[in-house]
Amino acid sequence: MRKIGRVREVWRYPVSSLGGEPLASITVSAEGIEGDRRFALFDPETGLAAAPEKETRWRPALFITASQPATGLPVLRFADGAEHALDDGELPDRLAEHFGFPVAIGLVGTGDYRFPVVSNRYKPAQLHLVTTASVSALAAITGLAPIDARRFRPSVLIETEDEAGFMENDWVGHTVRIGEAEIHVTEASRRCGMTLVAQPGLAEEPDVLRGIMRHNKRNLGVYATPNEGVTISVGDEVYAEI
Repeated sequence: MRKIGRVREVWRYPVSSLGGEPLASITVSAEGIEGDRRFALFDPETGLAAAPEKETRWRPALFITASQPATGLPVLRFADGAEHALDDGELPDRLAEHFGFPVAIGLVGTGDYRFPVVSNRYKPAQLHLVTTASVSALAAITGLAPIDARRFRPSVLIETEDEAGFMENDWVGHTVRIGEAEIHVTEASRRCGMTLVAQPGLAEEPDVLRGIMRHNKRNLGVYATPNEGVTISVGDEVYAEI
C-alpha cells in the first residue's frame, strides 16, 4: 500500500440535509456511521423528504446545523443561536418560520415511535471519502480557489501528501487503510445540486457542479464500507491499495 496522507476532518450528519458536526472521531459499522442521518425533514402535506438539491424551497436547510449529544435526541441550531431538540414543542413553529411552510421531522428506519417513519430520498453510504487533492484539482480547473470541502458533505476528509488530481477515482474496487481500519471502496460519488447550494460562509456557486460534470464525469470522492466495525479519528494515517 502507498501512503496517501492523513485524516483532516470527520463529520456526522444527524439529520439528513442539514449542516453536520465535525468530530474528533466517528464509529462506523456495516450499517453506517453511528448517529448519522437517522432523521430527516419532510413535508407533512406530501410525506416527501426534503430535497435541497432539487427544490429551492428546501435550501434553507443548510443554514441549520444538527448535532447529536451523548444522550438524547439530536439538537438543531439556527443561525441566531437558538437551539431546539427534536422533541421540543417549539420546533415545528420555528421550522415553519425558517422555511416559510410547515415542516416535520421523521425517523429514517424504525426504533423511536415518537416520530413518523419517512423514506429518505437516497440510501446513504456507510462512508463518504473526499481528498484535498480532488478539492484542489476542482478549484484549479474552475478558477474557484479555494473551494470549501463542506460543499461535498464528506464523512472523512483526507489531507493528501500530493495534489495528484482526482485520485480517489483509482481507489474504486480496492482497499484503503485508515488507521488500523480496512475500508473497501465501492463506487465513485456522483454529485448533485447540493454541491452548489449556499450555506453559512459560502455563496451559491453553480460552477462547482459544472466543473465536476465537465472534468470528472460528475464524480468527486468515493463511497466505501468497512470490513468490520471501526473507529476513524482525526490524524489517522491513510494508505491506498494502488
